[in-house]
Order: sequence, then structure tokens, then C-alpha cells
Amino acid sequence: MSRSVVRQARLILDQQGLVRVRAGVGGGPFVAHETLPAAIAAFENVLAVDPTSVAEFARAKLVLEPAVNASAAESISETQIAALEANNTAVRAGLERGDQVTDMMIDFHSLLINSTGNRFLALVVELMGRALDRLPGVPDGRHVDPWQVLAEHEHMVDALRRHDAEEIRKLTTDHLTRIWAHEIDSR
Repeated sequence: MSRSVVRQARLILDQQGLVRVRAGVGGGPFVAHETLPAAIAAFENVLAVDPTSVAEFARAKLVLEPAVNASAAESISETQIAALEANNTAVRAGLERGDQVTDMMIDFHSLLINSTGNRFLALVVELMGRALDRLPGVPDGRHVDPWQVLAEHEHMVDALRRHDAEEIRKLTTDHLTRIWAHEIDSR
């Protein structure tokens, strides 16, 4: 294999965040510690090559996220609930100003998922959500009423405050089904 092929492969791996190249004595390519961007890129590549996999991916999210959120309901702390409430407050203020709040609404899900304390579950669900949210041609929030999403998030916080795992499971399922209905039903 020629040096140029190896160099090109190393550059691609570096761009995907899989390796970092260090210069100088003791330098060279090293496996990167930041794996989430690389994993997201891998999922994006699969989804970009096979558009029918978007529906499968959305269905997988619909299975996993309600279960993970139910797990969070059992052990969520007051501090974590306060972070979710602060997110909802920021979303409400943004909506009142007419700002784009989609990223903050997605952050709500990240905060909730990370409240499980289970880094692996959080990583898997976060990875799925971020990969789907960045793809062209998937729901981008334009067809979703942000005020309704905010109301759903507020109901979710109420269920979390009561540590009601079954209610949060149902609310999450309904929420995701409505947002991803077209993708879930289309293929």
C-alpha cells in the first residue's frame, strides 16, 4: 500500500474524529477519546447510504427512549428536575421572543437521558437522537408546533417529579410518535 493511500485514510479518520495526529517526537496517529462525534458520523453514513434505514432508526428510538426515560423517572434528582425546568423556561422565553428553539428542545431530551446515570444508555439514545436530528430529509421541527412540544415537555417534568415511570414512558412514546410519525409510518 502506498504512502499516499495511508495518508488519505489517516486524514479521513482524523476528520471523522476517530484518530488524532500528533506532531513531533513520539507523534503519529492515536485513537481519539472523543467517540460520540465519530459514532454519530458512522450512523449518519449508514442513514445517508440507505434512506429506508431512517424509519428503522426512528422506530429503534421509539423503543429505547421511553424505556430509558422510565428508568430516569425512578432515580431522577431534584437538581436534574431543576435543569429540565430551566430548559423549559429558556424554551418558553425563546418562543415568546420568536427565536428558533429546536436545539434547546433537543437538549431537553439529552438532559433527561443523562439523568439516568447510566452512561451507556445515555450514549446510545443520545447518539441516535443526534444522528437523526442532523440528517437532511428527516423531521426538522417545521411541522411540529413548538408550543405543543413545550407543553409535552412540561407534562414529562411533572411525571418525573412524581417518579412515575409508567407515565413518563407513555408521555415519551406519545411525544416521539407524534414528532416522528411520518418516518415511522412511511417505510
